[in-house]
Amino acid sequence: MTSISTNRIVSRVEEVSFLQQTMSSRSSMELEPAAAYAPGAVVEVEGPPKRPTQTERVLRSLCAWGDLSPLLFVGASDGTLRSYVADGRAGSLRWQADYKRLSHACCVFLDQWGVFATLGDSRLKLLDLPLQSNPQLDGARGLVARDDTKGAALFAAHEEAKTLCVLLKTNTLKVFDWTVNRILEPRAQHELQTLLPSSLPVQQLVLLGESHAFIQGKKDWVVLNLDSGRPLSVADDVVRQVQDALEGTVAVCPAVALPSRSLARRRQHVMDVLLCGKHHGVILTIDGEAKTVNPADAEEKDGFGAFDEDVSRFDEESAGKALDVSTSQLCMKVERVVAYNKAPRGVYYHHPFLLLDQAEQIAVYNFGSLQLVQTLPVKMPYGICAAVNVPSATVEDPYSNVPQFRDDRPATFYTVSPPFDVQAHQMLSIAQQVAASMGNRRLEDAVAFCRLCPDESPLSDADQRKLYADYGFELFRSARRQEAMNFFFESEIDVMEVLLLFPRNLIPRKASALLKDNRNNKKDHALEGDDLVESLLILIGFMRRKRNAYLRHEDLPSAMGIRVRHSIGPSEESALELIDTMLVKCLVVVAEKAEYEERARRALLEVVTGQNWCEIGEAEIFLRAHRRFKALLAFYSARKLHRKALELLEDLERSAASAAALSERSEAGRNEDQPQDTGDLQSSHDYMVLIAQYLRVLGKKHTELVFEFSRRVLSVNPALGLSIFTQREVPSSKKDIDPAAVLQHLKSCSIAASSSDVTLSDTERSAEDTSQPTLPLDSSQMLAIEYLTQVIYEGTCQLTPRLHDEVVYLLLDSIRAKTPQNQSLTSRVVSQRGTTGLLRRKLLQFLEFPGAVYHPERMLSRTPIEMVDEHAALLSKLGRHFEVLQLYALELKDAALAEAYCNRCYESKTADSSIYSTLLKIYLRPQYHAGGSASGAASPVIGSPPKPVWNRSTSSGLQSEAVNAAINLLNKYAERIDVSTALELLPADVPVAPLAGFFRRVLERQVQRFRNGQVKKQLSKMENFKVREQLSSKRKGSVTVWSSQSCQSCGKKLGVGTFVRLPSGTLLHYSCQPVP
Repeated sequence: MTSISTNRIVSRVEEVSFLQQTMSSRSSMELEPAAAYAPGAVVEVEGPPKRPTQTERVLRSLCAWGDLSPLLFVGASDGTLRSYVADGRAGSLRWQADYKRLSHACCVFLDQWGVFATLGDSRLKLLDLPLQSNPQLDGARGLVARDDTKGAALFAAHEEAKTLCVLLKTNTLKVFDWTVNRILEPRAQHELQTLLPSSLPVQQLVLLGESHAFIQGKKDWVVLNLDSGRPLSVADDVVRQVQDALEGTVAVCPAVALPSRSLARRRQHVMDVLLCGKHHGVILTIDGEAKTVNPADAEEKDGFGAFDEDVSRFDEESAGKALDVSTSQLCMKVERVVAYNKAPRGVYYHHPFLLLDQAEQIAVYNFGSLQLVQTLPVKMPYGICAAVNVPSATVEDPYSNVPQFRDDRPATFYTVSPPFDVQAHQMLSIAQQVAASMGNRRLEDAVAFCRLCPDESPLSDADQRKLYADYGFELFRSARRQEAMNFFFESEIDVMEVLLLFPRNLIPRKASALLKDNRNNKKDHALEGDDLVESLLILIGFMRRKRNAYLRHEDLPSAMGIRVRHSIGPSEESALELIDTMLVKCLVVVAEKAEYEERARRALLEVVTGQNWCEIGEAEIFLRAHRRFKALLAFYSARKLHRKALELLEDLERSAASAAALSERSEAGRNEDQPQDTGDLQSSHDYMVLIAQYLRVLGKKHTELVFEFSRRVLSVNPALGLSIFTQREVPSSKKDIDPAAVLQHLKSCSIAASSSDVTLSDTERSAEDTSQPTLPLDSSQMLAIEYLTQVIYEGTCQLTPRLHDEVVYLLLDSIRAKTPQNQSLTSRVVSQRGTTGLLRRKLLQFLEFPGAVYHPERMLSRTPIEMVDEHAALLSKLGRHFEVLQLYALELKDAALAEAYCNRCYESKTADSSIYSTLLKIYLRPQYHAGGSASGAASPVIGSPPKPVWNRSTSSGLQSEAVNAAINLLNKYAERIDVSTALELLPADVPVAPLAGFFRRVLERQVQRFRNGQVKKQLSKMENFKVREQLSSKRKGSVTVWSSQSCQSCGKKLGVGTFVRLPSGTLLHYSCQPVP
């Protein structure tokens, strides 16, 4: 397609205004049609038949007959076929020959096959062309009778499809194919008595293609699949249309096969069929069955294609998709209906006209428009025959004096009327008829001529495009808007020319500037109200089809079948920009109609979210003016205009917040100040969520945008703002923002006072109720802590050890800042209250997290000595379990905590079972602290031996505290403690009774080990016996070596020397065996 030029658009504007003036001046005038044929010329006949009243048919043959090509044939009821040849310029007909017993009601000349087909003696007969003087006696080239067609009553042939059908009197239909060997080969046979009992007796047989035949019965008709024998389905509405056209009776004249208007089907040689009633004729075509529509989805469909998901189906219908004759999903549909004032006796097709024999005259109809163009005064003709024995009026060669013939489109037809009056009717040139039709403003006829006879059209491409546009405008002005849009699409009219029919304020500013001098010309045809909405729906469907046609050229299959993506050129981009911009505008306007609101909104979102070429300024202004903010946001996102999208969301959020504040102050203001139509407006929180969702998908390339627009979200709603960085949705193919940069950004953000107004009691309650401590996000430091801990716990990205250290530093600083001066740190985290306790639990959780990779040796020096739990976690990270157990068992006096630590280390395999012996040693052999005071009030120094808790001066004191803890440990974990070490550590005066459980489990374990050893020993012995037995059996085997056998390694004879036999049976010399 070509690009839209300025000069051409201006000229089209002038043409539109001229068309409007012309139509208004001619509205009361009768448009006279242009003549199709010159007045009939009487043809003198030399040698007329003796009994002219027996004339039944008029035929012609285009096969070469030497100097007599072509010939005109007259068939009589007595079976005589008389041939005539035109003399001169069709001034007379001269008799050539008579052929007896050849004429029949079904006889036909098949020039492409080179035969004449007829029925004789109830058989199908084929005669070679040209006919011989006495074909009944010529056995070499003459008659070929088909004995397998004995009892033939009717036959029909399709010359281009090379198919012939014969109907026998027994109602058997036989199908034949014409082969390259010039013989009829049987293809199928169908019993109509069984298949179509209601259509019997058959009165007419017409072939519509290679695989389908039309069968006319006495009261019914059917189209039969010649391959499967199944009739094509006919919907109830089609039956009603046919009955209405035939007025409830049978056809008044024989059915006629007509060429399809679809080029693809003409190439397939698939034809339509015309059935004529008294006042109307109906043209039926073969088509695919329509898909059944769910009643629930029926309301979603529209007849304009504005909201239809499958836009391509409209293109296929308009372009005439090729018919899949192999499928069984075919049916008959009404293609067109032709109206006339008098019932015809017969119908003939003479390209590009339909000739209706109406007894007193011949009515000539334009086949494209089905409009009456001329009547020829011919009374009661025997028949009508097209001939090409005169120069065609549609073909001219100024450089040649030799007449030019067009065999496919004869320009003259003959009529034979009683008694035997022959007239020749010569068709006027198509160029002359196109000019006359345009002069008479019968644009439909002119368009039909240009389409049916493209080679004979006198118009240039520009003039023909102008004609098509004028006709489309005429259709649109006459309220045939859908038909006009279909015509615009089929004729490839530029979109800008179509937009001249619509209000100027809808057309983009670049294009509407060309219309400013012609806006007054449209006042009489201004669209408004329901007419405007309906016209816009039709325009939307048209533009979607045009858009689909442009994009379909992007992905075309190459000659090798590989799909190659072609780039869109500047002209296509310009057209797509206009189409997409107009689509957005039209859908916005249609969405204001309640009936189409939901569907128009969905369609609008589909346009703006997908790949589009909308003009940015035009689209955003129109969407803002109509308050379609959701569509505008989707448009910005699809076009990657992230700053504009975020600015829009921020403006909407501030507006919503202001409106909410105003509403809270005054209830009356809620009804008066707020607009009634809020469009896509939402609450302030909803816009905050949208901003957060938008920022989550932006990667490292848009770091500055993320930081800039996240500040307000963090200030107003810190939890939502923090989710921007913790719940990232950046595709894996793109780089995300550096966590170090995010940390610095969070530290620089300020939190609004309203968002951090949380009481201490609420914080404590939330911390006590949840196992996972949640910090109050009341400062930038808290934001940084939450960000780092969430990212580390979830493992969404890998952080450096420096950032892990930063978590500990931030928590220690926060603990130091949040601890009041009059409050001291407790040794245990669980006993710490308030925000300090919450921060300490957060710190302890992070220190004990297995995935944390901080430097514990650095953290020890920064952690206050009062924080025992934190010190224990750091020492555990360093693997200093002895010191950790000293803290738990001696300092904190918590045996359960010490045991739990041992279990955790043993199960996580950070320590072996010796950790239990270590704890036992701490209980039973505690070390004295050399620098402690006598009272023991001084706090121990971390890393140095602690002060003993249990006094060893008396065994009774040791028995009551340390020994009880040690005994409990021994009884619980007897299998994990070394027995000799335990017995060595236990005091000599410890009673045996409390250790009964320990000894019992130790002895049971020893007995179990002994018994397991015995079982294993016996199993090993049994296995040894089996192996030795196998060895003995192998050694008992004998090998017979013949003198002829050779070593399979060196190839020499084995002889009587020592040899080796491998497990595979291979025999080798002892010296040739492989080294193990």
